[in-house]
Amino acid sequence: MPQWGGGGEICPRCQKTVYPAEKLAACSAAWHKGCFKCKTCNSILTLASYKDFSLDIYCKSCYQDKLHPHERNRKQLETKFSRQPGGGAQPAATTEAASASEPAGDEE
Repeated sequence: MPQWGGGGEICPRCQKTVYPAEKLAACSAAWHKGCFKCKTCNSILTLASYKDFSLDIYCKSCYQDKLHPHERNRKQLETKFSRQPGGGAQPAATTEAASASEPAGDEE
């Protein structure tokens, strides 16, 4: 019985044959142009914009979320707590506004 298909390399995403006209070589595999998308958010990727981890491809933001989630959370917490009154230095605009309003109240 004859075997159908081209036999070439197999796309890791769809498991179908990748022909030379539609081939993207990345992450030690051959991909269809339409299958070269982020595994998490399905955004279309290019050879310059992808990150790979264990034969899966991701966009840069999903890769950062997947492999280093604590870094993003830590940055958000640092900015959140540095803005609160007891959490560090107050911005210069806040201290200037407070000192400018006090003398006006004393003159009355």
